[in-house]
Amino acid sequence: MRITSIQPELIREIPFLNAGRGPGGFYRDSLPVHRGFVDALPDGMSAIIATADLQGRETFESAGGKPLRLLGEVLPAILADEIIPNLGVGNGRIGVLLAGDFYTVPALDKRGGSGDVTSVWQAFADEFDWIVGVAGNHDLLGDAATRPRFTDPVHFLDNDTVTVDELPIAGLSGIPGDPRRPWRRTEDDFVEALELLLSESPALVVMHDGPDVPEFGFRGSPRMREAIESSEPTLIVRGHAHWKEPLATLSNGTQSLNVDARVVILTSQTS
Repeated sequence: MRITSIQPELIREIPFLNAGRGPGGFYRDSLPVHRGFVDALPDGMSAIIATADLQGRETFESAGGKPLRLLGEVLPAILADEIIPNLGVGNGRIGVLLAGDFYTVPALDKRGGSGDVTSVWQAFADEFDWIVGVAGNHDLLGDAATRPRFTDPVHFLDNDTVTVDELPIAGLSGIPGDPRRPWRRTEDDFVEALELLLSESPALVVMHDGPDVPEFGFRGSPRMREAIESSEPTLIVRGHAHWKEPLATLSNGTQSLNVDARVVILTSQTS
């Protein structure tokens, strides 16, 4: 599966509240929703949704006086009810790729807080046909940074692979760092795990962190890029570091789709 284009015009911008630094520091922000086209989707599929780093909460208007839900809790219904029906993609299956970091503290007074994001995964599972994803470095699943006990059609990946709709998808949670901290492994261990996953020639690799693209100034890991460029071409879906543009191609033909603080809906070119 190869991305042929990302439309320059946004489908929509979804308002949300972003956390500030200290009490009352939150501010209104918007989540861009992009449409991309791929050369082909598996038979019976109409779209794949990819997103990461939804570190915000719904607006006061949306909450209607109730506690503010995580952005990732309210987003799936907006996509399913208001956005996808207008894309003309038919009634095929829709899959979701989650690349991590979906928590924001309830008071919106701290950036980078960690907490339970199980409700976000469940919200996507309530609306769509399958979910494949990884943990970000701020995600807990339950009350700990440990592998959750999700069941089919929800697939959590960390240094393993699953095949859904005939797509072999590899996943690597977390970021390089101090292994004593949640969802971190040393850079050597991270790159080694990535190389082993790539050796299986997956169609997709979902990661929280990912490669850099120095010629465009896109942030990421040089060592991951080197490992990826030494392997067969694939499609990387990543978050963690925001890029001005969502898509870049590495020297070996691998495409890296950056979905940090954005949503990309991939449909076939013929939709």
